[in-house]
Amino acid sequence: MWKKGGVKKKKAKKISKAIKQKSMIKEALFDLNKEISNINKEKKNLNTQISSADKSLKDSVQLEKKLQQKIAKLTEREASLKEKRTIISQKEERLADRLSKVRKIKSELDDI
Repeated sequence: MWKKGGVKKKKAKKISKAIKQKSMIKEALFDLNKEISNINKEKKNLNTQISSADKSLKDSVQLEKKLQQKIAKLTEREASLKEKRTIISQKEERLADRLSKVRKIKSELDDI
């Protein structure tokens, strides 16, 4: 009889040990699932941030293109105005020469 009791105790210990291991495995799986859930939340958050940054980058690129177009138009306008300024400056010089000639002729006529 004593042997049977010893065998029962060993079986009970094995069963108790198996139950403890099963419980530890369940707890480990629960912890792993919780960690996976946290990682997925973080991953979703990072993907949202990437999407936001991507949109912001696209908006910035679009704004840069618009500003470059405005700069190009202003550069064209500047070149046009410089050309007009040169033409007007040349006309002014010619008028000044003419005026000088007219004054000279007037002065000569006044002398007569």
